[in-house]
Amino acid sequence: MSPHLQAIADDAGLTKMQRPDRRPNSLKALQATEHAKGQGKGDEMRDALYKAYWEEKRDVGEWSVLEEIATAVGVEWPGLKLALETNLYLDTVMEDFQDGLDNGFQGIPAFIIGDVKFTGAQPMEVFRQVADRAVGILEADPKAFEKIRRVL
Repeated sequence: MSPHLQAIADDAGLTKMQRPDRRPNSLKALQATEHAKGQGKGDEMRDALYKAYWEEKRDVGEWSVLEEIATAVGVEWPGLKLALETNLYLDTVMEDFQDGLDNGFQGIPAFIIGDVKFTGAQPMEVFRQVADRAVGILEADPKAFEKIRRVL
């Protein structure tokens, strides 16, 4: 990992962060997260997938990794496996991808906070400044961000 990215990770408290040797295809992992949301386990699935990828350097596109993570967070594997085999959540994931493109994003992670859009690993101070700015705008005009469709 580059010194710049490592410094940002350290600043965010991600001291075990490391870049995997190869970039896996995360499409099934994204669909698995959508499935987990329906079971009230979306945050747990997302966090476990991030940890597997960024700390353990695991291939989150591998079925065995997905099964292990799903089981660990309490998502029943047979239902998830069927959803993945049939691409049940593919349209949802692709809609999110298109929303990102429509918002001008070309990479991940991507963020929209208030009216500010940015991508990539950023120092925590950037998040604080942008969030403080958004709060100030909302305090002045509670309807300031009503036209923003949703957070990606």
